[in-house]
Amino acid sequence: MKAAVYKRLYNYPELDRLLNECFSITGDANEADIVVTDNIDVLKENKLNIIISDNVPENHVAIPTNHTPEAMLDYVKLIVKTYSISPRIDKISFLQEQNALLSEANKGLVELYNLIDNKNHQIEFLKNKLENIINSAGESIVELSEDYIITYANMKFSDTTGYPHDKTAGIDFMKIIHQDDLEKFRETISLVHTEKTSNVQVRLKVENGAYITINAYMTEIKNSVPHYEIIFEDISKKLLIEQHMKKLEEKAIVAGFSRHLSHNILNALTVAAGFLRKIRSETSLNEQQEQKWNVIEHKCRLIEEIVTGYNDYTNAISMRLEDTVDIAEFITQTATELADKTFSKNFSAFLFYFTDQYTLTTEFNHLKGYEIQASKMFLKMALCYMLKDSIRYFDEYAPLKFKLRTESVNGRFCVILRLYDVDVSSAILETMLQPWNHQVLSQSFDYWGIVITNVIVEKHGGIMSLRKDSEGVSFVIEF
Repeated sequence: MKAAVYKRLYNYPELDRLLNECFSITGDANEADIVVTDNIDVLKENKLNIIISDNVPENHVAIPTNHTPEAMLDYVKLIVKTYSISPRIDKISFLQEQNALLSEANKGLVELYNLIDNKNHQIEFLKNKLENIINSAGESIVELSEDYIITYANMKFSDTTGYPHDKTAGIDFMKIIHQDDLEKFRETISLVHTEKTSNVQVRLKVENGAYITINAYMTEIKNSVPHYEIIFEDISKKLLIEQHMKKLEEKAIVAGFSRHLSHNILNALTVAAGFLRKIRSETSLNEQQEQKWNVIEHKCRLIEEIVTGYNDYTNAISMRLEDTVDIAEFITQTATELADKTFSKNFSAFLFYFTDQYTLTTEFNHLKGYEIQASKMFLKMALCYMLKDSIRYFDEYAPLKFKLRTESVNGRFCVILRLYDVDVSSAILETMLQPWNHQVLSQSFDYWGIVITNVIVEKHGGIMSLRKDSEGVSFVIEF
C-alpha cells in the first residue's frame, strides 16, 4: 500500500521541492492519507498529520525546525514507509490472539454500554450505536445477576443458541448448563471472586435441546450491584471452521481481517468518543456522574490500546531490518530517555499514560559496541511495551521500581530489566512470552506488550527469557 501525500509548506521551499521529487503528491487534502505542512491550520482530522514545528500538537507527528531539509525529508520518508506497511501473519493459529483482543474490546464496550444505559434522551443515539457494535461482535456476550439470571445477551448469543433475542432476559443460566458441568462452572464462579478473570469449558443447552461446547471467559463486575460477564464462543464447530480456513490463502485472510478489525473498531470508537466529548461539554455533572464519565474515557482508551497493540504485533511479525545499528549505544540512549521520561510519544506504546507509575535506574557495563541489522522504531517500541505492560500486569504493586543493566556475556550483548518487589506464579511466567499456549487467552492482554517485545527481539536474532527470584522478576534479552 502506498500512502497518498498532500503538502502545504509556506516557509520551507527546499523541502517542498524534495517532496515533489520523492512522492506522488495529491492536490486534494481530503484524498490524502498523510498531510505534510508547517501551518497548524492545514491539519486535517482523521489524517496522519506531519507538521514542521517545535511544538507537538496533540495526536500529530512533529519534525523539529532545526533540521536541514534533507533530514526533514528522511523523517517524512520513515513515517510514510511505516504508515505503508501492510500487516502479515505467518500462521493462521495466531487468530487466537485476535480472539483474545476481541474479548477484551467487547468487554470494554459492554461496560461502556451499561454506564450510559440510564442516561437521558440526549445520549440515546450513542447507546444505540454502542449496542449495534456489541451485537455485531463475533462472540456471545452474556451478563448474569448475582443469582445467575441472564440480564443481557447480545444478538450473537441468540444466533448461537437459537433462543429468541427478546426472550433471553430472565433465563436461568444454570439450567442450560449440562448437569455434569455444573460443579466445574460453580468452581469458576468462586475463582473469579479472588482472581482477575477465569475461563471454563462447559456444554450449553441450545433451543432445540442439543448441547454445544463453549469456551467461556468469565469476569466479575464489582459495581454497586455485583454481577458477572461471560464472553464465549462455540468451539464445537471449531474444527470444521479450521479445516475450511486451511484451504484459503492464510496471509491474505489474516492481513485483510486485521485491517477490517482495526478500521471498524477504531471508527466506532472515534464516533462514540466524539459524542461523549460533546455531551460532557454540554452537561453539568455531579461527583458520581463525573466518576462514571472517567470510567468511560478509560475504557475508550483501553480499546484503542488493544487495537493498536494488535497492529503493532502484526507489523512486528513482518518488519524489515533496514538499519545498521550499534545495539549497545542505541539501548543506552533509549534507556536514558525512559529513565528521564523524555521519550517521544511516537514510539512510546502508550507508556506516556503511565510515567507516574514507575522509576527506572540504569547501569551500563558493556565493553564494546555491537552492530546488528535492526529497526530502531521497533527496538524502542519493544522497551516501551516491556515497561508499560509490566505496569499494567503488576498494577497492584505500582509504582514499580525498574533497573536496566547492560553487560557483555560470552561475546553477546545482554540487557537485563530488573523489576523489584513483585511476584507472579510460575505457570503464568512460563507462558508470558507466548500467551497463545495459555489456557486463558483473554487473560494474556495484561502482558500483551511483553509478547510484542519478544517477537521484536526474535526478529532481531535475539533471545528473551524471564527469571523469578525472592527479589522480583527479571527480563533478560541477549543479542
